[in-house]
Amino acid sequence: MGSTTRRARKRPRADFTPEQRAAYAERKRADKATAIAYRESAAELLATNGFALIDAFRTYASRVMGHRTLGNALGMMAQRPDALRVNAALFWAKEGRAVRPDADPICVLARRKGNKIVEEENPDTGETEETVKGKWSGWTAERVFDVRDTVPAKEPCQHCGTAPGGTCPDSCAVYEPVFGPVPTREEVAELLDKMLRDEGGFDLDVLEAAADEAQDLLDEEDGEEDAE
Repeated sequence: MGSTTRRARKRPRADFTPEQRAAYAERKRADKATAIAYRESAAELLATNGFALIDAFRTYASRVMGHRTLGNALGMMAQRPDALRVNAALFWAKEGRAVRPDADPICVLARRKGNKIVEEENPDTGETEETVKGKWSGWTAERVFDVRDTVPAKEPCQHCGTAPGGTCPDSCAVYEPVFGPVPTREEVAELLDKMLRDEGGFDLDVLEAAADEAQDLLDEEDGEEDAE
């Protein structure tokens, strides 16, 4: 049996110029800041608008989370509250769809981990080589898009037959939401408490007590009207 040669996998953006690398890093920083800001603003909104908005968010999260975190679903709701199905361009490509060039991305956070690659001079050859120096992990930004920001790519739509580049009709099955598990109120409350820790946190019991008190007042008013 002959020997096989393993081709080294080319790292993404390996051909970037220093200027392109700097621009890409700046875009990532801006997207990360955007994702965090929207998460925080949505957390404040949910904490001050009672169960109606919290329950609406739970339903929203069940259709957009996928493999992403509940915190990302919160940020997505602030950026695109009408989103049906959300994915990165790479995953849409696997469904035979392409993201519209003018589509506005939804910024989310993504966990990344890998090897720390450094460039060192090989003392034997005098050449600069890349070597692994430990591991790294952290959060970076990722751009995702709603299904309505996509079009059939190279083949007609597998659901409705729309030609590549065309807009599928509203009746196309590609727009059907795919629902997953609905997060509980307690899970949402835990997220809000963590995100609003600096502002005093969030207590679901306090919200429930306020809702009960408001309902008691309504019941009293209804009783007075009946007595009249």
